[in-house]
Amino acid sequence: MPGFWSRVNQFLYPVAGPAQVGIGRPEAPYVPPADPACPLCGAPMAEHRIDRGDATTPTHLHCP
Repeated sequence: MPGFWSRVNQFLYPVAGPAQVGIGRPEAPYVPPADPACPLCGAPMAEHRIDRGDATTPTHLHCP
């Protein structure tokens, strides 16, 4: 792989090693909220209507 960054990586990889992934300690699994609130209006998401799009149309969120 030619290029400047390839040469930089060839030099630094033996010293620094691979990229560090994670937060550095064990992490608890994600627990979703029981009744999530809308990030736009704050109402419960159960009161909203979501029109899912496909590859050519966007998804729409209709707030109450």
